[in-house]
Amino acid sequence: MSDKMKPSVHFTIVCDDIRQELGGKISVMGIFENIYATNFPAFHPRMAVMTEWTEGKGEFEVMMRLSSPDKKTVLRETVSRLSLNNPSLRHRDISVHLNLEFKTPGAYWIEHYLDGEMVHSMPLSIVHVKEQNLH
Repeated sequence: MSDKMKPSVHFTIVCDDIRQELGGKISVMGIFENIYATNFPAFHPRMAVMTEWTEGKGEFEVMMRLSSPDKKTVLRETVSRLSLNNPSLRHRDISVHLNLEFKTPGAYWIEHYLDGEMVHSMPLSIVHVKEQNLH
């Protein structure tokens, strides 16, 4: 009998950048949940995603997927391995995505898969705004 336990997503942070500091601390810069654009397709220069997995035990494949509003087009996908020796440990999966293209406004999706099964999904809103004149 295996004592493998599936971990769960504790949190996901979407931001401009994530850095590993001396001493092991992680710095998170520019947290956001919406991207605003005046024209489409819209381009976003840099987006970082950090997901913390916890309450699990064993070896797992973790996939983070950014998909279009219809969930049919995959914009980005990262795959990594997750190893937890006991349920009290945490694993932070970090990915950085450069030059993202959003063809239309809408709710794009950040999805997390564990061994091929979707276990977490959250929207990333791409919002169309009018251009403003500066005085």
